[in-house]
Amino acid sequence: MIFQCKDNITWDTWMYFYENKYYLYYLITNNSGGEGFGVAVSDDGVHYTDCGQCIAASDKMVIYLGTGAVWKSPAFEKDGTFICNYSEWREEEGTGKRYQNIFFATSKDLIHWEKAGEDLVFPVDENYYVRYEEDGGRWDCIYPHRTKEGYEGFFTAAPKEYAGCGYAVSRDGLRWTAQKPPKFSFGGRDIRDGIEAGAVCVHNGKYYMLTGTYLYPYGMSVMVSERANGEYKPQKKNFALLSNQSFMHAYFMRIVDVNGEKYVNHHVLLRETNEFGRNTTMAAPLKAIEFDKEDTLRLKWAALNETMKGEKISDYDLENGFVLEYLADDIAFQTETEEVRFHFDFASCGLRICENGVVAEDICKEICVPEKRVKVLYRNTLCEVYLDDYFVGCYTFKGKVKAVETKNESTIWRIK
Repeated sequence: MIFQCKDNITWDTWMYFYENKYYLYYLITNNSGGEGFGVAVSDDGVHYTDCGQCIAASDKMVIYLGTGAVWKSPAFEKDGTFICNYSEWREEEGTGKRYQNIFFATSKDLIHWEKAGEDLVFPVDENYYVRYEEDGGRWDCIYPHRTKEGYEGFFTAAPKEYAGCGYAVSRDGLRWTAQKPPKFSFGGRDIRDGIEAGAVCVHNGKYYMLTGTYLYPYGMSVMVSERANGEYKPQKKNFALLSNQSFMHAYFMRIVDVNGEKYVNHHVLLRETNEFGRNTTMAAPLKAIEFDKEDTLRLKWAALNETMKGEKISDYDLENGFVLEYLADDIAFQTETEEVRFHFDFASCGLRICENGVVAEDICKEICVPEKRVKVLYRNTLCEVYLDDYFVGCYTFKGKVKAVETKNESTIWRIK
C-alpha cells in the first residue's frame, strides 16, 4: 500500500477492517490542518479505490477538523452501526477563546457517514484537562479499546497536572465520560509538549501506546503501562518507532486489527508543498506488529505487502518504484543535488543516513539481525528500509532519485 489521494492533500490516516475489506480513512488538508475526511477501500490492503470525501467540517470550525478512528457499536449485532469520531476547533462566544470538541458520525457501510448531532458532543472535562488553545489545550482523536462494559478510549489531550493524554469510557460508543488521565514519565527525556495519543494495544496484560512526539526526534514512540490510565514509561528497547531527526519523514501511527493480527498504518511526508504550505503525503505500507521474547513491540514487513511486487526487473524502475532485496551492503542514492548513502549496522539493526557525507538520520532498533537481509522500498521519493524484515525507518528524498548503487547481487521487483 502506497496510497496517494489524487484529489486532495491529506494528513493523518486511520483504518478499519471488516468482511475482508480494508477501509483507509484520510484527513483532507488542502489549506489547513483539516477540512474533513475521506475513505479508500481495498481487498488486499495494498491496492485501493478512492471513494472520496465522506465528512466535511461544519461552518463553526475555526482552525481545523481533527482526525479520528472507527469502531462498532456495542449493540452492532442488533443495530449494524459503525461509529467514527472527529474533532473541531471552535471559538467560544463572548470570549473568542478557541477550544476543541470531539464529535461523532455513524455509518452502516463504512463509506457513507452521517454526523451524529451536536447533542452527543464530547467536551473537554476541566476537572482534569486544560480547555483553551491559549493555555495549551487539546481534545482530539479517540482511539478505542473494547472492554466488557463497552469501550475505553485514549486521545490527545492536555492534563492539568502532568504530561499525558486523555482517557475516557463509554457504554454505547457515543456517550463518553472523561476519567483521570494517564501520566507519562519519559525516563529523563525532555518531552513536555506536542504529545499525541495514536493507538493502544494490549499484550500480556500491559498497555502499549503508540505516542506521537512530533516536536522531538523520536517521531512516534512506544510507552508502556500496567493499567489503562496508569503511569506510562518508555519501552526499554525500540522506543522510537519513527525517527524524524532531520525532517518529519513519517508520522502518526495507528493500529488496525485484521482477523486478530495487528498492523500499523501511518502517512509519509514528501518534501513538496502546495500554495498553502501543506506537504504532499502518501499512506505508507502496512507494518505487522510483533512482540519479541522480551515483550518489546517491533514492526516487521507485512506478508500482505508481497502483493505489491510486480515483475522481476534487471534495473531500478525509478518512475514506478521498486522493491529491492540483497545481502549485507550499504546503498547509495543520487538525486540532482546530493548523494544520500545508507549505512547499516547489523549487530543492532541500525541505519545511518548521510546526505553529502553529513549525518541526517541515525537509527538503532537494538536487536541483532544475523541474516543481514536488506529490503528497500522506493516510490516517488519515499524510501523504507527493513533489515531481516524488521522495519528500521522511512526517509523521503529532497528530489527524485536519478541513480542507485549497490555492490552485492540483488533481486528487484517493479511495484505494481
